[in-house]
This record gives sequence, C-alpha cells and structure tokens, in this order.
Amino acid sequence: MKALLIIVSLILLAGCARQPEQTSSVVATSERGARLNTAADYQLAAVVASPAENQPMLTANEYSRALVHELMSSQRQMEEGGIVGVTDFAFVDTGLDQGSVLSNHMSEAMIYDLHKFGVVVLDYKATDFIRVTPSGDFALSRDFTELSGELPIRYVITGTMTAHKQGVLVNARLIHIGTKQVISAARTFMPQPVVQAIIRRSGNDKLQLKQG
Repeated sequence: MKALLIIVSLILLAGCARQPEQTSSVVATSERGARLNTAADYQLAAVVASPAENQPMLTANEYSRALVHELMSSQRQMEEGGIVGVTDFAFVDTGLDQGSVLSNHMSEAMIYDLHKFGVVVLDYKATDFIRVTPSGDFALSRDFTELSGELPIRYVITGTMTAHKQGVLVNARLIHIGTKQVISAARTFMPQPVVQAIIRRSGNDKLQLKQG
C-alpha cells in the first residue's frame, strides 16, 4: 500500500512539473502570433497586402483618397462653393509641363475623391461637343483649342512627385488661383508595387513622359 502511494505521488509531482512548461509554451506561441499580426498590419499599411491572406490589394486610389482627405480637412480659407480644378502632378526632375501615366491616373482619381468629399469640381477637359469616331464617342480632349478659354475655377489642386527606389513621394497642394496662396498641403508615399501596377497596365516597364 505504501509503495502504491509513493508511485501515485511521483506521478502527480511529474504532472505538476510539466504544467508550467506547457503554459510557457502556449504563452510564447501567443506572443509570436501577436508579433506576426503587428508585422502583417504594418506591411498592409505601408506596402501591399499579401493575396494569400485574402486581403484586398492597396491601389493608387487609396493614396489619392488620403491626399484629398488631408487637403480638405486641413484647409480653413476656401470659399464655400468655390470651384476646384485638378491638374497632373509633375516629377520634380522634369519640366513642370510634362505628365505621365501615373500623374494622369492620380488626377482622375482625385477628381472622384473630391466629388465624394462634397467639393465642387470642374472638369476643364470637357468639350462643348461629342466627337464620334470609329473607335468610340468622346467628350473629353487634351487639345486646348477645343476647350473653353475662361472657366470659373477659383482653386486648383496640383503637386509634384519624386521617384524613390522604393516608390514615389507625392506632394499635393490646394492653391487659390487669384492670389497663388497655398491653402493647404498634403503628402504621401506610394510603394513601388502600387506604382508598377499602373505602369505595367499601360504596357511600359518604366515611367514614360508625355510629349508637350
């Protein structure tokens, strides 16, 4: 009987000795999981979510929306109902009258986001006619001779872009046309995967500048 009690006691002691080890293992796993989640969240915010995680991929539209939100939330001097025009952003190391596929996309995206924000936006590329062609019907033009010479635009959103080895730095500003005063400013960084997704869609491996 005494021998049996000794055996049972040894088994219980062994079980108690293993319990802290198991607990420590669970805690360590939990801590590693928290660190991995933090890293994944940071990667999603800074670059692009991994498709394997069933997360939506960030696009240039997300960065356009961030710019518009910062521009409009920080301005305090814009007249109510003031009409805004949006121009292409030029790369700082080129002429300021040269655009790109990326700048074209950003200006179009910002028009959408401004409209959703409740800002009155004027599309100065709209003509007074519809051009009917074999390839389609169009109401927009980049030929200044086909556009109105005077427009009631009071403010313009413009900016510059700087190429970086890991992406593109974008600086935007809201300017009063009459006084040239900067009403508000915003900036963001577009990671290279987001930039390349637009460039590759156009069939170019590098940023191609338009001829003026």
